[in-house]
Amino acid sequence: MSNEVKVVSDNEDLSTITNSPTIILSDNQHGQSPKLPNVHPINVYVVKKSDNRRLRVLLAQLRARRISLTTIDEKGNLTRRDFITGKLTKTRLVNAPVVFNGSCMARYGCTQCVDACPSGAISINNKVVMIDAGKCIECGSCVAACPTGSLAMAGADDNEYVVAINEASRAGFRRLRFTCIYDNSQDSDDEYTYKLPCIASVGPEWLTMALASFDEVSFTCPNESCKLNGVAKVKELLSNLTKAIKVEVSGLMVKRPKGYSDYLTYVGIRRSDYSSALRRLKALSTGELAYGLKIFDINISEDKCSFCGVCFAKCPGKAFDVDSAQGVTVLKFNAIKCLGCGLCVDSCPEKAIKLTVSSLNDEWIIKVKDEVVKCKICGKPFDTRRHIQMVKARMGIKGDPEWLYLCPDCRRYYTAKEMLKRNLSI
Repeated sequence: MSNEVKVVSDNEDLSTITNSPTIILSDNQHGQSPKLPNVHPINVYVVKKSDNRRLRVLLAQLRARRISLTTIDEKGNLTRRDFITGKLTKTRLVNAPVVFNGSCMARYGCTQCVDACPSGAISINNKVVMIDAGKCIECGSCVAACPTGSLAMAGADDNEYVVAINEASRAGFRRLRFTCIYDNSQDSDDEYTYKLPCIASVGPEWLTMALASFDEVSFTCPNESCKLNGVAKVKELLSNLTKAIKVEVSGLMVKRPKGYSDYLTYVGIRRSDYSSALRRLKALSTGELAYGLKIFDINISEDKCSFCGVCFAKCPGKAFDVDSAQGVTVLKFNAIKCLGCGLCVDSCPEKAIKLTVSSLNDEWIIKVKDEVVKCKICGKPFDTRRHIQMVKARMGIKGDPEWLYLCPDCRRYYTAKEMLKRNLSI
């Protein structure tokens, strides 16, 4: 659904601007955003009148915005003017995160947004993420931490972001700069500036997606002593990136090697887009463990695993697969599909799985092998050796009874036959 985006000239009456996305066309240097009363800065953008290319990209970006600001009561004493005008409460606009519960992993035990929030504004109640807008400091750390993009803010939302970088790449911009809404520095001709609530909103997914589409990605903070601590978080992110991917980092700027002339088109599904970017950059992998980049691995205990298939059946990221060949069944795992939610760990009845971190690896790795068991009557494959042994142990079955090695259909026939024998003998 497209937003209505207002486009006005800087010689018009700007006091009429309300809290909807607005682009101000100016003859002056791009980026000098005016301070407008009662208007949140995330809704005001300034573009040179002659810069049609940047205007086109920004229009597409803001039309894709789907997050509205939250109005909350402001604590504090009311003035005499407030009483005269009938205003009984003070309010302020907050760019608080919105939760899309349909893709949220909290129902599987994920707590990454809660762990990332520095102000205690996020909690989980009955496996549902709750936001206290009054406590939110608009840093966007929760957005960066979420593995599925289920938390979003105006300016920090997968839907808005992918539209912006898709359009910017097609428009010929070769550099992308992340900055906050209070930055008024000038853009260069080949650089598209993406304004965020704070640069702390950028996680490994967005950075990697940008690197797969642009020659250079940089971060700017107009106030490095800002309490949101965005610079420190970006430095940690870049440090993690350089351990896993061969890129050149200088300060808050990262360059990829040359040779990526075409661009990727992203769809707005975080893990899917991230996987596409990782595949593009796989040739640059160092083979080192990707700490902080949300690339996960699992260890499965050969002694404990019963090959029950619960992990395969329940994984929300489809990171597991089961295959068989030449009488052997295998359980495979793909690291870049894993969301790190830990559901497989919690669901495993044998407690055989541990979640770890992985290098940049887009391959199906065999984790467990098992022998396929064929029915002794009809010859149809129906189970695995590990699972049969687990059934024996749980049921306390002594010896090695014949019926354990029969498929369900033949087992019913076998049971009926045995019952008939007993009845006839009576």
